[in-house]
Amino acid sequence: MKITEIEHFSHRHKLELSYSETPFQCDGCKELGFGSCYQCNNKKCDFHLHENCGVAKPIATHSFFKNSSFKFKKKGKRGKTCKACGKDVQGFMYKSKEAYLHPCCLTLPSTLNGNFNGGSLRLNLEVKASTKCLICQNKEIYKGKLKGWAYISSCGKHCYHVGCVNNMNIENWKMGYFNQSQSGGVAKELVFIKEENGESSNGRKENEGSLVKYALDLVVQAVLGGAVASLLGI
Repeated sequence: MKITEIEHFSHRHKLELSYSETPFQCDGCKELGFGSCYQCNNKKCDFHLHENCGVAKPIATHSFFKNSSFKFKKKGKRGKTCKACGKDVQGFMYKSKEAYLHPCCLTLPSTLNGNFNGGSLRLNLEVKASTKCLICQNKEIYKGKLKGWAYISSCGKHCYHVGCVNNMNIENWKMGYFNQSQSGGVAKELVFIKEENGESSNGRKENEGSLVKYALDLVVQAVLGGAVASLLGI
């Protein structure tokens, strides 16, 4: 059962569980957020926390780090990056002897399942990309400095770095693209899959392009929350 109201050390007023249909910057981890969040019940305060940040546990574990436990920290550490997305940990974070993680990255679902044109699509969260990310076109992010977690389809054709999806949406947010009329621009940038024989019918190209977008949609919703789907016209 969800906790609908909390008192949190980071804010002087009570916070209520709400649903934001517009982007917000989490006042806890300092990362972009959508959808379910804790918001100050004093409307004069523009204060938001990701749901995961609002009810963060003091100690957590992750299947990628079987020999470590993570401790919640109120403040990030300069020069340290999240092992999952590669971004700096500026606010709330989890720390272990092996890694730093944003609260939302720590709680990413291990598998994503969907159905496309009557067939199933499954993407698994992996500790590193085994094939090139369809956004950055590399196996590693940030010029090879970090492997970064990625969602990869069972067939191996669809791979998206968690960090690349995050960065893509931050840029689109800054440029005002979070509305249905602009959503097509995101998809066009992501149709990178090539045919094995170098030739294909227009129908097959369209189907592949749609499948690429559908796979991306699943990852976007996992990384940034379900509310982004409506904002992007999904």
